[in-house]
Amino acid sequence: MKALCQLIAGIALLNPPAVRAIGGRDTPPLPSAPHQTHFARAQEAKLENGMDVIVVERRELPLLAVQMLLRSGAEVDPPERGGAADMTASLLTKGTESMSAPQIANAIESLGGTIFAGGGWNSSSAGVVVMSDKKEPAMAVLADVLLHPVFKKEELERLRKQATDSLRVDLREPGSLADYARVRVVFPEGEYAHPRTGTLETLQAIGREDVVNLYRTWYRPDNAVLLLVGDISFEGGKRTAQEYFGDWRANDGLAKPKATPLAKEWKPRHIVIDMKQAGQAAVLLAAPSLKRASPDYYSGLVANAVLGNGFGSWLNREIRIKRGLSYGAGSNLDARRDAGQFIVSAQTKNESAAEVAKLMQVELRRLGREPAKGEELRSRKAMLTGRYARSMETNFGVAGQISSIITCDLPLNSLDKYIPSINQVTSTDIASFAREYLSKPPGLVVVGQAPAFAESLKKDWNEVEVIPESNLDLNRTELVKQKIVP
Repeated sequence: MKALCQLIAGIALLNPPAVRAIGGRDTPPLPSAPHQTHFARAQEAKLENGMDVIVVERRELPLLAVQMLLRSGAEVDPPERGGAADMTASLLTKGTESMSAPQIANAIESLGGTIFAGGGWNSSSAGVVVMSDKKEPAMAVLADVLLHPVFKKEELERLRKQATDSLRVDLREPGSLADYARVRVVFPEGEYAHPRTGTLETLQAIGREDVVNLYRTWYRPDNAVLLLVGDISFEGGKRTAQEYFGDWRANDGLAKPKATPLAKEWKPRHIVIDMKQAGQAAVLLAAPSLKRASPDYYSGLVANAVLGNGFGSWLNREIRIKRGLSYGAGSNLDARRDAGQFIVSAQTKNESAAEVAKLMQVELRRLGREPAKGEELRSRKAMLTGRYARSMETNFGVAGQISSIITCDLPLNSLDKYIPSINQVTSTDIASFAREYLSKPPGLVVVGQAPAFAESLKKDWNEVEVIPESNLDLNRTELVKQKIVP
């Protein structure tokens, strides 16, 4: 049950052999000069039922990617039902009024295509990728799974078992457990204050009625966008949308989710989870950050690229290359529709967890005082723009980028703004971002054998809370099981 169409930046942290490049070059070539890049134009329409339609014509290959995006995701999970929206989306392809899950899979496979469905934050989606001459039968299947799902109880139970089995495995791994605990540290309350895919307890609590209610409330044309990218014209895309979804009707009164703003006085917590059997420790720093629509977003992306995105980033250089304390250290700017977070993470020996946490803090502070400049800054920006351009080379990639824009209520011309916006970021912009969002003390989560590092950690971090793994409760803001008073 993975979130779809969310394109996560990352490169393999492999140590290349020391070899001489062709022609005797000992250093990598300089990035080429920035150049103007234009992508295929997205055209918009709206059906009478309120459904938006976006068509991107790309006729180079006879391929078509179609995606239905709903502007609601895990933020509308019912209380104590975390993971319900993700499960609702995943169940779309598990049976309709006329087709079983195997029949749906076989129908798309016989067309040489793929079908997908899943949930994320602020969005859910389902779609197909096929040869353009198979558009009609593929659209018939997609419309069926979106308009006539039956949410069979046995399919719900099968997905529940898969999700809980996967989660149990994750919770035995220090890095994954740190990620789950980090949610409550950064977002103690509000729409993002639970794991997107749920916890063991919330997954067990989800009933068929929860799934049906979520579908009836949020799966409706006035909350939906149909994306068609590939071998299709704008007029053809509109006709296709009308043919398969023009009769879609919704109940009255779409209940728009109310964004819960972060508390102005967010207080960082310093959490140690004592996992007695942990072979290594996971170290994670995190704090609230900007939302996607912020004018500082592109400065944040470049700052993140300098700090922790790639083998040559500051964090990886200091923690892995210079000291050999980890196989890799990195950072991530997770900017969502209503809020965001900045995360720094690494895994290391239990005995070096405190040292790694201190190094992370040092590099965070340094970014505001000594931002990258010159060749280092140019190479970091070239990495981002090159990666973005590559993501726009396929129909599925274009659909994914448009999905992320729609999810965050941004205009479609944001597609063409990405590369010039990245290229315009200066050292001053990076320093300003770091001072605004990274200068305050972050939250801390360390998962591992606490006796090996807890006392050293307390020398640099105040109010460190040590929570035995057996007493951890991911469903509570406090992260500690509630005491039962007899």
